[in-house]
Amino acid sequence: MHQNLSSRPTRTIFRALLLTTVLIAHQAPLMAQESKPNNAAVADDASKEKGAEKKEDKFAVPADASPADLLAWIAKTKRIPPPRDAMAETALKMFPALIQACDLVVEKSQNAEELKKAIEEKFSAYSVLVRFSPAAIKDLNALAEKYATDSNPEIAQIAVGHTLMEKAQKLGDADAAIAQEVSDAAIAFLDRFGVNKGTFSTVSRVASSLGYSSHNEIAAVAHEKIASILEKSEDKILANRSSKLVGAARRIRLLGNEMLLTGVTADGNAFDWESYRGKVVLVDYWASWCGPCIGEIPNMKKNLERFGDKGFTIVGINMDDTREAFEKCVENKEITWVNIVSEEEGKRGWDAPMADYYGITGIPTAILVDQKGKVVSLRARGVELDKMLESLLGTE
Repeated sequence: MHQNLSSRPTRTIFRALLLTTVLIAHQAPLMAQESKPNNAAVADDASKEKGAEKKEDKFAVPADASPADLLAWIAKTKRIPPPRDAMAETALKMFPALIQACDLVVEKSQNAEELKKAIEEKFSAYSVLVRFSPAAIKDLNALAEKYATDSNPEIAQIAVGHTLMEKAQKLGDADAAIAQEVSDAAIAFLDRFGVNKGTFSTVSRVASSLGYSSHNEIAAVAHEKIASILEKSEDKILANRSSKLVGAARRIRLLGNEMLLTGVTADGNAFDWESYRGKVVLVDYWASWCGPCIGEIPNMKKNLERFGDKGFTIVGINMDDTREAFEKCVENKEITWVNIVSEEEGKRGWDAPMADYYGITGIPTAILVDQKGKVVSLRARGVELDKMLESLLGTE
């Protein structure tokens, strides 16, 4: 799993459950013994029954509550982690309850913000519920169709954005025509609803999904088109994000082409990229705070030991915010390969020059360059790295 620049909406079922989870499922009360119990046993059974009822009540929607209190109940309920051994059971109780609470808000409220929030929460609940109850997809699609033409553009945006994301998440091995359709839909989405934090979040995720498809040129063009729209935004923060999209397009087009690398190494010397020609180089974007980055280090070391004598080497692009964090990690993890480190104010972390140039918004990002300086993989981690090195450098 990547560590990302922005806090994206849930993309996996596990993260969705962390954000929209429930209390432990109701436990049935113990049955009374066949023989007549003594008073203490009766009291004990009654106490257990009350405890079970109390747990059950935590799943019950407070139907008489105000819209504001219902929204607060939704927020509270979905923050509670589910039991690991009862995720499906829990989901099938909790998400319908959330949907019911959302319906009550819509029924009771005349407040535009409350209505928007309730509908947003309803889409989120359905998006996870369908993973456990596929039949719910009909209700979800009906919900999207209902609100896609809503008179409130913010509500319509939620519905249309949901449909767009569903299409993007199903790209997988889709053909070029479908990928192009999704790309066109993302641009149309921006044209209809304009540039705001919600539309940016949606189209950036769509662009990312396209980037993981096999249709590199369609994905690159989509990034560039979205960037051209963003850069005209009056929201300076969003306008500035356009450079990341342009950089991402540049990175997507790297396959089969040469990669540019410049900067200053950790020891203060200018990085000499030309000196690496003739070697197979793993260009690893990483940071000490990135768990998956650190988790990949043993595999990188293993491959260095295995293929180092055959011409394999590593160049790190460090994205820590401080030199101290970088150096501590290098020492603790015994990292021996060269790292490009930016210490210029305002150009560290996600804004490091080489990270910005290639639109890096999630790490680890591992790019493999062959002996001729051509990029052969944009996802050279784990088994992918092992296989690519065997192909390029042979086996023992």
